[in-house]
Amino acid sequence: PVEVNHQPFMTLGVHIGARTTSIVATDLLGRTLDAIETPTPQGTPAMTLAALVETTKRYLRRWHKRQVLWVGITVGGIVDSVAGTVTHPRLGWSSAPVGALMAEGLSLRVSVASHVDAIAAAELILGLRRFETPSTTSLYVYARETVGYALVIGGKVHTPARGPGSIAGLPVHRDLLGQPAALESAVSDDAVLRAAQALGVMPAGEHASIAWLLRAARSGNDGARTLLADRGRVLGESIALLRDLLNPDSIVVGGQAFTAYPEAMADVEDACAQRSTLP
Repeated sequence: PVEVNHQPFMTLGVHIGARTTSIVATDLLGRTLDAIETPTPQGTPAMTLAALVETTKRYLRRWHKRQVLWVGITVGGIVDSVAGTVTHPRLGWSSAPVGALMAEGLSLRVSVASHVDAIAAAELILGLRRFETPSTTSLYVYARETVGYALVIGGKVHTPARGPGSIAGLPVHRDLLGQPAALESAVSDDAVLRAAQALGVMPAGEHASIAWLLRAARSGNDGARTLLADRGRVLGESIALLRDLLNPDSIVVGGQAFTAYPEAMADVEDACAQRSTLP
């Protein structure tokens, strides 16, 4: 028997989010060794990435006994994986040279990918999806502060040459305040908090957070529960549109809009079933 000597080595993952950046260390078997979260620095791409390089360097000091083989960077927006550039409206980035600046700053090999494509790929490699028939198609839908999707065809994540498409502007019949809207502006964490404050469900100020809203819902606050169920409805209706368009064999959902409040999954499924025109 032969076993890979993985002990001296590691890989690093960096997810640059609209609000927070996650850094994760993994071994060569795909197992998480450690992870931290830090606020995403604000400013020009050069300023933000320089700050992230310094944070990553500090983090790597605790792993001086392991050799880092690769850094995988995931980020929302429009990602050109070949050039390593990112256009991210929420961060104010336009063709930001993320790959080049991070590789130069860390002196390591770096790859850049859409974070939803990366999650879908991880599902294929490490999750239950690896047991599916290779010829099947699956749709992965992500929602938290941003929304996105990935399409898996024949056991591979389909990524167009110019990067994945966007569902941020998908029309929503009725948002959480009863107005027509686009998907991302209707279901993002920020949108939920704004709706909660507008409806008097939660006070403005320092306590205004998704965590507060989740605790309130689980403590019996009817307004909070209704709001989170409504978010589930909007997500379910949008998933139905994607299902009707792409007709995948299976649908996988992820991101804290789904996972942080699983109590709303029934609302997601009901809305999807009612809105979809397929059996």
